[in-house]
Amino acid sequence: MNFLHALKKRKDEGKAVPDVTCFERASSAGGIWRNIPSDDLERKKPENKVLMYDDMWCNTPKELMEYHDYTFDEHFGKPTPTYLPRQDMLDYILTRNSRDGALDNVKFSHTVGFNAVKYNSETETFSVTFTDNTTDKKVTNIFDRCIWAAGMNGNPNRPNDILSILEEFTGRIIHSSEVDNFENDVKDKRVLIVGDSCSAEDLALRAIRLGASHVFITARTGDGCCSETGSWPHEKITVIFGLPYKVLKGNGFKCQAVYYSESKEKYRRDSDEEPIKVKNIDTVVLATGYNPNMECLDESLQVEDEDEIEWSTRNGWVMEENPLTPSLKNIKPSKYLENGCTCYVDVYRCLQIENPKMMYILETSDSLSPILDLDVSANLVLGYLTGELEIPCSKQTMTSLNQIQLESEMQVPSMREVIDSKYQNAIGELDDDHWYNKPNDDRTIAINRMHISLSVRRLARDMIDCRYGVNLGSWNNLSDLGEKLVEIAMADNRARNIVNQDTNYIFRDYVDESFASIFTGTKSLPLPIKWLEVKIDEGQETKLANILK
Repeated sequence: MNFLHALKKRKDEGKAVPDVTCFERASSAGGIWRNIPSDDLERKKPENKVLMYDDMWCNTPKELMEYHDYTFDEHFGKPTPTYLPRQDMLDYILTRNSRDGALDNVKFSHTVGFNAVKYNSETETFSVTFTDNTTDKKVTNIFDRCIWAAGMNGNPNRPNDILSILEEFTGRIIHSSEVDNFENDVKDKRVLIVGDSCSAEDLALRAIRLGASHVFITARTGDGCCSETGSWPHEKITVIFGLPYKVLKGNGFKCQAVYYSESKEKYRRDSDEEPIKVKNIDTVVLATGYNPNMECLDESLQVEDEDEIEWSTRNGWVMEENPLTPSLKNIKPSKYLENGCTCYVDVYRCLQIENPKMMYILETSDSLSPILDLDVSANLVLGYLTGELEIPCSKQTMTSLNQIQLESEMQVPSMREVIDSKYQNAIGELDDDHWYNKPNDDRTIAINRMHISLSVRRLARDMIDCRYGVNLGSWNNLSDLGEKLVEIAMADNRARNIVNQDTNYIFRDYVDESFASIFTGTKSLPLPIKWLEVKIDEGQETKLANILK
């Protein structure tokens, strides 16, 4: 959608544009945020398998997701709360990207099948085989370039090691994509959630609002937003640092902290930590995320799987001094490192390094704002296609530039913790009362700022190159606008760590001075009632209009 919007905008300016064909398996735009179609309420069609539940709310402040050419003021016509329901954000995205007919020529209800996109190195073209779902007619067309933009959340991730442990569990097991009738699964029940990121956070709070008696969140590494939260409502949510590894009496679990073993190349239970027992669990929710569905692409055209990624720091690389240096000293990096937080090892700024004719519009694994990330990436891709943005002349150049960016991430402790298992293990050895485990400590806040600042600097650099129309500064220095974006993200962190005596209080009730549009200056308003008290009448959508009335 973002790419087609940029394409239409360029065309309306009278500039030359490439001839683009866009295939979409669903019958309408919106990806996994679409409403469940009335003719497929049981989600039997593959395009509807991972649609989000109706009353999902955004965990990201809307001020981090605002389009510069279509503001929230223009869309809503009045100030709104910072955190929005899925439906309102979907309406906003669809309205901006479908204006002026940008989506009119999309081939909706067209499926690009398994392994249906192939590259011919002799002709340097792509063959794409697709089926019109309305007629079952199958056609193959030839294209000069290919853009994969199918979203990083294509298939539910159900880890085999967790599923094997759950074989003896006698209660109900659901994935976070299967929570349409969530009240039946959680009301007056004890719930265990596997995973501690955004889905777990939203579902834990939703479970409490729907009457769960207690929610336990289990985290492998403890670097998700749930683990960073300083206070939970009603003392009904408990975060456990460690995964379940054994079922007790059919409905209980033993959980234990883990560490990454370099020699075994896998996570192992940490025998130095005491196991934690959780009893009488009724429902287990797998908030274990999603995997991108790249099955339509030939294997050679796919972004490499995380397990296949191998990169290392260059000889002589040393981490610069930072607030954690006195505690951790100089830790030698692992031999092989994980994918980066702001880029993928085998993708250079939307281009496949092995074959730059293959392009991707995808958010990074630790995106500050997926909406903004995707819009900038879409404009980068358009720049490549129009020739306004030069494609590096060699694989070596792209690999070298990626290396510089990845090593910049390694200088940020919270980013290195995700990338480098040795560093992650060292942080795991810190005492529970160490300042790094206290979100309101000034040193922890400084590290969070380093993390956020690098993410914004990367966006600022890409915005300059694709002539995006917003000046966040540069890779080396942020502008005042860029610094405002950093402050919004910092305020988002604070929202999860404000300890308040009101037990109904959660981060979505927090209003910070920094929650203001960087384009219009309009400040967010609080919800008229606490988020946990929001109730939607049966049959109504979860929308601001139905909450604020």
